Amino acid sequence: MPYQNPQESTLFKKLSIPSEIHLRKDKVIPAIQRLESYIKDATNAGMKEIRVIHGRTGSGDMRRAVHELLNVHPDVESYYPAPPAEGGPGATIAVLVSSL
Repeated sequence: MPYQNPQESTLFKKLSIPSEIHLRKDKVIPAIQRLESYIKDATNAGMKEIRVIHGRTGSGDMRRAVHELLNVHPDVESYYPAPPAEGGPGATIAVLVSSL
């Protein structure tokens, strides 16, 4: 079996990408830019699901912006509100399109 650089392996990439991103307390535009980059990295790492922590208080602008992006992002298959044990109304779970 030929040697494979561990940094090029899907497992290495998956282990180096966190399963969630925290956007609370960020401004909406920079947060959405970070989320776009994070989704691409997570998809390239072969992740199936991510959790987006957007917070549950305030005006709801962050949650709306997150959902608007998830609606149109080509790497997102679907999304749904996180269960209570995973953040409830303050988080959203996004199911990613398989990159394989």
